[in-house]
Amino acid sequence: MSEPRAELTQQRNPAAAGEPTAVSTLADATVADMRAVARWTIAATAAVGGVLLGGFPLAAIGKIHGLGDVALAAGGLVLALTGVFWAIWWTGEVLTPRFTTLRSLQDASLAGLRAEIETAPELFFGPFGTTADELDRACRMHTVVAVKLTARLARERDEHLRTELNRALTAACVNTAHATARRRALVELVHAWQVRGALRRARVQTMLGSLLVVVGAVLFLLATDGG
Repeated sequence: MSEPRAELTQQRNPAAAGEPTAVSTLADATVADMRAVARWTIAATAAVGGVLLGGFPLAAIGKIHGLGDVALAAGGLVLALTGVFWAIWWTGEVLTPRFTTLRSLQDASLAGLRAEIETAPELFFGPFGTTADELDRACRMHTVVAVKLTARLARERDEHLRTELNRALTAACVNTAHATARRRALVELVHAWQVRGALRRARVQTMLGSLLVVVGAVLFLLATDGG
């Protein structure tokens, strides 16, 4: 009769459902918005590449004379297209699927998110610890307790103890659900920050690619009679 006493004591008070949390369930929507920006950037960059490969060279090719001008024009086109491909490559990194776990929180690129969590850990972990590891252990612990209580309840015949076991099992299931939800939301937030970092890097690289496009276009125009 004493086997479930530890679980009964541990699971009397389930975690409150209305605790504040800084982890938004809109993290996935935010990721979708950022990837939409990346797709728009790729489309715009590809349009620029289409212009460079299409009508622009054909319209000016009759104004290019001499090997020097041909080399200059070819170099300008190569440089401009390199800028286009460079921008598309880096922006495409935003769209690349990522394998994200709680361990990903330790990545160097997520130092800003770790600082936010350390400032107010209760907003992210609630009553389930102050670190991602403690939250993960809480998920597993409450799950194990719920499984043990379920098995014990199936064997118990004493009505009074069954009532206690049912109460403890309900608390264990509530704690498991809340801890699991916080862990899932934290993983979603980590994923959103990873995509955010990739988008920031893509913006910088796109600016560099745009500079190459401008320089390449200028070199091409210099190779024409109108340059």
